[in-house]
Amino acid sequence: MAGLGIGPEEFALFRIADPDQRARALEDTLVPALARLGAELAAGLSRVVGTPLAPEPGRLARRRDEPPEEVLVAFCAGDRGYRAAPHLALAVSRAHLHARVAARAAADRGGGMRRALLREAQSLARKGKPFRKLRSYAGWEHEELPELAPAHSAAFWCELADALASAASAGVDVGVAWPAEEARSLAVGDVLGVFRDLAPLYKLLAAGAAVPAPDLTR
Repeated sequence: MAGLGIGPEEFALFRIADPDQRARALEDTLVPALARLGAELAAGLSRVVGTPLAPEPGRLARRRDEPPEEVLVAFCAGDRGYRAAPHLALAVSRAHLHARVAARAAADRGGGMRRALLREAQSLARKGKPFRKLRSYAGWEHEELPELAPAHSAAFWCELADALASAASAGVDVGVAWPAEEARSLAVGDVLGVFRDLAPLYKLLAAGAAVPAPDLTR
């Protein structure tokens, strides 16, 4: 292992065919490796977004007769947990390392994140270079990478906002991917640099989550 400590041996775990054996191997090897990396990244990510973030190991998705396809460590503010708040995530899949910003639709109880995205859609579309390699992971089946997102279009950001409107939706999950061959040589600074590019979106969602729902009784 080199750089981040995520190398060929870790990616090779996703080639284990047996679902239970793969799950055990990931829990024994990759989950602790990401936890260590999360602890190393937390202070830098907190500086990037301007608020304290705590690392939280992601839950290993275990479906009957299907092996886990992804392991992640999430970073979020407060004590509600990443599943109930906007968060950053560093994830490992079969052939890629991913830096992502995500928020479940159920976490937008007051609609503040949705309203923030709609309000700032034009501004986000003008960001240019920071979002040029952005992909939307909502509904991703862990096969081919999602296509590059049309982040230059305000309509794309409005679609993300609409994804927060239904609790049945996966919500927002966007980010940048490195192939495994490149990920093995990355340093912490490289990862922080990408999250710095994604920070405006996280900050927008976090600010929206902090806004109470409008009082419709008045």
